[in-house]
Amino acid sequence: MPGTFATRMMLEAIRLSGAANLANERLRGIGSILMLHRVSKTARNGFSPNAHLAVTPKFLDQLGDALSRSIFEFVSMDEAARRICEKGKGGDGRPFVAVTLDDGYRDNLENAVPVFRKYNIPYTIFVAPGLVDGRASLWWEDLEAVLKARETLYFDWKGLRQELPLSSRKEKQEAFDYLMRYLTTEVSEEDQRRIVAGLCEMSGIDAQSHRAQSIMTWQELKELSRDPLCTLGAHTIGHYALARLSAQDAQTEFEESRALIELETGVTARHFAYPYGYPAAAGEREFVMAARCGYDTAVTTRHGVVYPEHADHLTALPRISLNGNFQKLRYVRALLSGTTTRLVNKGKRLNVA
Repeated sequence: MPGTFATRMMLEAIRLSGAANLANERLRGIGSILMLHRVSKTARNGFSPNAHLAVTPKFLDQLGDALSRSIFEFVSMDEAARRICEKGKGGDGRPFVAVTLDDGYRDNLENAVPVFRKYNIPYTIFVAPGLVDGRASLWWEDLEAVLKARETLYFDWKGLRQELPLSSRKEKQEAFDYLMRYLTTEVSEEDQRRIVAGLCEMSGIDAQSHRAQSIMTWQELKELSRDPLCTLGAHTIGHYALARLSAQDAQTEFEESRALIELETGVTARHFAYPYGYPAAAGEREFVMAARCGYDTAVTTRHGVVYPEHADHLTALPRISLNGNFQKLRYVRALLSGTTTRLVNKGKRLNVA
């Protein structure tokens, strides 16, 4: 998707033009998979580069109410997979909506689950065992905490030396954008975590405490899995961008994340979500691996609604992000209409290459 301002203008233009007509089956496809991360009551306060990953419980409640009274039908990922395989012929002909949440944040349990139960909405939580047991970190949130805490950052890593001014919100955002690009393209996944851990240590940020407070425990996940509305899926062990790992390491992430979830909760994960999920993080190699590992579906963060043709690409499914920057029902209506799918994908229905 384009930047925040451009996206907001695009969504408003779609609404005003009448293009967001949900009755147009050719555009809206057979359904949509919604993507959430955090569901938080915390208000934005100044520099908040990860705010797009959180929606409020109030907005989620409004959305649950609106979609429950619309042409859409909430379904589980199991049912979504069945309908995709049947190319939309299953059910009563209504387009489906499957709700997914990445990472296993505790606020999902505290703030989202009550909404799901209120409207009888099935939901899937994609769990990364390393985030649960502490082997992985919420490094993108840790980086935000480091930049919030400092007025200047001296960055020195293997010959790259930078002094980053952080005296204003603008400077902090520029530093965050610069470091995110560097950490996700110029260094390995392992070095990425080492760098952020080092920045936390020298800035007095307790990353482990933040992770433990933010992510559900195995006991919480096990209890939640007993909810008939809940499905647990896998999300790698260490929340790695799989395309940046060797084939052997990526295979391990696919297989052992499912094994650990089953060991700790008794649930066999049939669905998978690629961390980050954009093309540089998950591509054709990973789509094939997910299928070979026996997952029924695997979801990306590539923008789009689901079309009948996705029956041949069950491990490369698109999602509609419920982005914290666009918490308006009219925006969601535009997204679910499929209009933005064609715009973002330059006229194509599928983006699976």
